[in-house]
Amino acid sequence: MRTWIRIAAIGLILMGSCLPRPATPRPLLTSVIILMEGVVGDRGPFDFAAAGVGAFQRSEGVSVPLIAMGYDPLAWERMIREAVRDPNHRLFLIGMEGPARLGLEMARIFPGKRFVLLGLPPGEAIPPNVLAISFDEWEMGWVAGYLAGRWVDPARTRQPIGALVGPGAEALWEGYACGAQTAGAPPEALRVETVASDRDPIAGFEAALRLYAQGIPIAAGLAGGSSAGLFEAAGALRRYAIGVGADWYDRYAAMRSPAMEALLGSVTPAVDEVVRRTLRQSRRGELPFGIHRTLGWQAGGIAWRGSPVFFHRAPRELQQALRERALQPTPCPTP
Repeated sequence: MRTWIRIAAIGLILMGSCLPRPATPRPLLTSVIILMEGVVGDRGPFDFAAAGVGAFQRSEGVSVPLIAMGYDPLAWERMIREAVRDPNHRLFLIGMEGPARLGLEMARIFPGKRFVLLGLPPGEAIPPNVLAISFDEWEMGWVAGYLAGRWVDPARTRQPIGALVGPGAEALWEGYACGAQTAGAPPEALRVETVASDRDPIAGFEAALRLYAQGIPIAAGLAGGSSAGLFEAAGALRRYAIGVGADWYDRYAAMRSPAMEALLGSVTPAVDEVVRRTLRQSRRGELPFGIHRTLGWQAGGIAWRGSPVFFHRAPRELQQALRERALQPTPCPTP
């Protein structure tokens, strides 16, 4: 009997040694905190930031607090104020534009703490404890316009290309028009519909119907949330669309919407890469402060997130140019 007990005990010991051991928890860098506009699953700023944090944590073996602040400006202010007043937090990475403006106010009140502000537009006075990073909207528009121009080759087919434009999108539209012309589209081939709000998908849908009624095969959404109407219209009419600002394809794929068959992809700020790089530079003491940086296509501040439709249909040389960042956004001659 004792022999069997000994054999059973040895077996249990051997089995225990083969079981997977719980992973050692990563140390938490409470001195650094990230507050990002959006929610989990938005396929926009927050999800991009989460991807960047994940890449940093895997490479560095540490964890960084990341807070989803939603889309309510009152919530932004409360969360940012509470975080800045915590004595454990000394470096704040805040984005995008609205939260970054609130972060700038806090940086002036707390000069002993440091702030990296994503999406803060150029032109603001930058305190010595702030690194401001913006994403070149003109170049975002240029890349979208170049893709649209290459897709239909209007110089050969005489097909027009279009855009849905919302308030405050002047730089996006100017870049879009220039990128399309660089791809061969004459100025007269460009069609545009405007909406008064960047948060009205119904108005976007109605404007998109007018746009597609002009015979265009492809249009870009330069109107924030109103662009959702453009993508729905493209799906219903079996036309093509390009998103800007968020990964619109993934949003529609999650909803199993017909719009996912119309979307070629989106041009977005490369928040994931910028967050990863910023955290890495911070840990190494390499972050500069008191300056403003505008990141464009060549600097890795802008990303093309193509959809399966794009990778299935786009010419290989265009895919390669995007993958290798061979495109060179350059200003067009003033007419």
